[in-house]
Amino acid sequence: MTKINFKEEYPKLFKNINGEQIEMTTEEYEATIAEWEANQIEKLAKQAEAEAKAQAKAQLLAQLNITEEQAKLLLS
Repeated sequence: MTKINFKEEYPKLFKNINGEQIEMTTEEYEATIAEWEANQIEKLAKQAEAEAKAQAKAQLLAQLNITEEQAKLLLS
């Protein structure tokens, strides 16, 4: 996943009030973009952590010269 520039992708944001589309105020816009960016950073961090764990697991299995199924059998 690549980092998204939300301000570039979404130069304007709208909210729906009683079926009417109204452009967000600057404060609402900035708060929404900040929330999206924080969520994206968290998601990217979790993805990087999962990839690092998977890589470490694969390296360990290779060092031990066993398959994942064999490792599961050893742990059961």
